[in-house]
Amino acid sequence: MKTSPRIFFTSIIMVLLFAVACKSPAVKNNTYQLQATIDSLKKIYAPDTRVKLWISSYENNKLSVLTEDKNAYREINSIVKKRFPSVKANIELLPDKNRDRMATALVNNSVANLRSQPKHSAELATQSLLGMPLRIFKKQGQWYLVQTPNRYIAWVDSAAIVEISSHDLDFYKKTKKMVFTPVSGFSYSLPDKNSQTISDLVMGCILPVSGSKNGYYKVVYPDKREAWVLKNEVTNLNELANRQFNAQQLVVTARKFLGFPYLWGGTSSKAVDCSGFTSTIYMMNGIILQRDASQQTKYGKLITTNYNSKKLLPGDLLFFGRPATATQKERVTHVAMYIGNGEFIHASGKVRINSMDSSQPNFIKSYVPRFVRAVRIKGAIDGKGIQRLKDNEFYNELGIKDIQ
Repeated sequence: MKTSPRIFFTSIIMVLLFAVACKSPAVKNNTYQLQATIDSLKKIYAPDTRVKLWISSYENNKLSVLTEDKNAYREINSIVKKRFPSVKANIELLPDKNRDRMATALVNNSVANLRSQPKHSAELATQSLLGMPLRIFKKQGQWYLVQTPNRYIAWVDSAAIVEISSHDLDFYKKTKKMVFTPVSGFSYSLPDKNSQTISDLVMGCILPVSGSKNGYYKVVYPDKREAWVLKNEVTNLNELANRQFNAQQLVVTARKFLGFPYLWGGTSSKAVDCSGFTSTIYMMNGIILQRDASQQTKYGKLITTNYNSKKLLPGDLLFFGRPATATQKERVTHVAMYIGNGEFIHASGKVRINSMDSSQPNFIKSYVPRFVRAVRIKGAIDGKGIQRLKDNEFYNELGIKDIQ
């Protein structure tokens, strides 16, 4: 006797529902346990994924984890093998080549945009400047997942960087390297300002020197282009890397940015965000800070949590946001640099100078209840969250010399 289509399909559905009902609790429990395990390991090995590589996903019994930590790599593999043998796991330890090197690429544009995802429409996470060393983790299509000297991790278009070999590094180590110091300018095809421009330049661009003539240095780009820059527009990278803390010089550097536009993710003299501004100021004075305000606030010597300009010195960092309360956690969203006389300079809409003194014309009332703390960088360089450029692993591979 033929079974009617309706009865047949109803029977099939009942069987499937019964199977799912039988397996669902176990599957759900397995999924929950594995996800909870991965989340707990992430908290241990990558509590801040802005500076520690950790990309994970678990779906349809397939686990994928990208990590730079050897211990995390071994532990995840061991746990999956012992406790979740049915899971199809793809655990990658990155980078998969040149693992012993930090500088595996150099920025080849005056400014390279680094994004949160491998696509141009993604959020601008940060920027890197010409000649800055980067660590490549992996390539995906036309994008590279890279790490900057202050350990920030993001994606960059392959057109903006050049991979470098050990031979290239040897060249950099032996060659004098210069840093561009004006907020903007150009390199030229000839030692002549009226010749063809090779590219634009911004404060902080690094170029190795291969010759000199008529007040110009002949420089070499990472992609081997040659150009000329004015000698009075550059300073020696070794000298910059070995600078002693000078509060007034920090203020001088900061004031060069007055009126420059705000850009979320910006760290160049084309446009900056608040923490990109403070990190650029310090970078041009030989000190590497963390990238974001919420990171910068964790380092340095605490001066006060109640604003009092009499306790402050030029160069101190002021943090704003939401102070902690009995019911809410602290949240830092903005950073400025104190410049003396009760004033601070910061990137907010544009780079500007304000005061929290109500008697001053540049008083900014909304910032008073938002003050969280003031932190001093001088005397608090710990080699981790605050680092001398000359001690940075990335720049050391370019041949930074310690000048006594």
